[in-house]
Amino acid sequence: MEPITSVAKFIREKDDFVIVCHYDADGLSAGALAALGLEHLGKEYGIFPTRQIDDERVEKIKDKGRNFLFVDLGSGQLSVLEKNFNSFAVIDHHETLERTVHPHFNAHLVGWDGAKEISGAGCVYEVFKKILPQFVEFSPLAIVGALGDMQDSTGKLIGRNKEIVEEGIKAGVLEVKRDIRLFGRHSRPLVQFLAYSSEPIFPGLTGNEEECKNFLTEIGISWRDNGPIYYVDLTHAQKKRLVTALYIYGKKHFLPEHLLRTLVGEVYELSREKPKTPLKDAREFSTLLNACGRHEEGEIGIKVCMGDRGEYYHKAELLLQRHRRLLREGIEFAVKKGLEETQYLFVLDAGKHVKDTLIGVIAGMLYGAQLATEDKPIIAFALDDSGMLKASGRATWLLVRRGVHLGKAMREAAERVGGTGGGHNIAAGARIKPEDREEFLEAVSYTHLRAHETRHDLVCRLLLE
Repeated sequence: MEPITSVAKFIREKDDFVIVCHYDADGLSAGALAALGLEHLGKEYGIFPTRQIDDERVEKIKDKGRNFLFVDLGSGQLSVLEKNFNSFAVIDHHETLERTVHPHFNAHLVGWDGAKEISGAGCVYEVFKKILPQFVEFSPLAIVGALGDMQDSTGKLIGRNKEIVEEGIKAGVLEVKRDIRLFGRHSRPLVQFLAYSSEPIFPGLTGNEEECKNFLTEIGISWRDNGPIYYVDLTHAQKKRLVTALYIYGKKHFLPEHLLRTLVGEVYELSREKPKTPLKDAREFSTLLNACGRHEEGEIGIKVCMGDRGEYYHKAELLLQRHRRLLREGIEFAVKKGLEETQYLFVLDAGKHVKDTLIGVIAGMLYGAQLATEDKPIIAFALDDSGMLKASGRATWLLVRRGVHLGKAMREAAERVGGTGGGHNIAAGARIKPEDREEFLEAVSYTHLRAHETRHDLVCRLLLE
């Protein structure tokens, strides 16, 4: 039986579900899609967002229901699931070598690249659309998940993601435009839109509202009127003038060309959401969900995904404000501390200065902050509340095209020191003991030296396909 069919059959035939989803934007979107699907089928369910699957979390959820649906995680923990759960199915997009007799739909099992062609939320969407053809109305959540996993980092969505976008457009629930891709097109007044830009960081503008006002004035764009002006209020000619000015400014301040090339690209809007809210733009929606999940409030994000625009949405907005502030503080810490550069990696050790739930997001922003060049991966460390060391790896598509595979790197290096790890080729994570930090990095570097003798221009065997 085909993987997607086996999971669909499991869902049709069972009831009393526990949905276990990852706590990031993609995971929460996936969890919400699963919940919406089960509701439409009249099934009972509960939801449990989590950072990872380990013994502690297994004990918390194993008695919460009869049938378990793991979404945006599970493919790399099949042996753990088989040991602890009698009835479960997995919907995931992370690469794995594990196999199971239980229903298991993974993007890679059907030839889709789970790192850039479809997200965990997209995979859940595919399963429930097979059961419920009308499920296309929830296609925006699949796109929110994909953007949360940075699958548009080349400037647009591709592969199965693109097809889901087209389905959403046809259903009247999604719109696609070619526009600037900075955060806050709908949700931030124009000055703050520029001043709070962090991907990329514009030296002299980011963090300086007065300079942003001067910049806008110099290019002839009014930044105040009877009320706040937002980017989406600008005319087409004004938007074009602003983008051109930012490109020239970036070149003048030596921003990498790959960052400037993706300044403009496809943006995805949810047709049914109100303008000038974080939910109108799919990228901003994903950031709102990240704020919920990474601050241990994943249930709030799921409620918003499922339609709440009152109490839970207000709570999510407050979490978003806190999230953005902590990200700014994290980048400021990284700028002050600086990165350690080895022959093959950039390394940031944040200790307790950055929440372990945010260290991966910070790592991904270090390229845009010009603290790291795109020719080496980044590994960032932070201590979690239990005293374990969270390692987050980020790469660029340039590195991926050269053969870098961080998911394999983090998994194999972590396992070598008794930890756990995994993920995608461009982004991955691991959890190890603090005392194993150097051995963990040495495990990557040592193997790299061996690979470099036989295959030039690659980072290390652990990082290779």
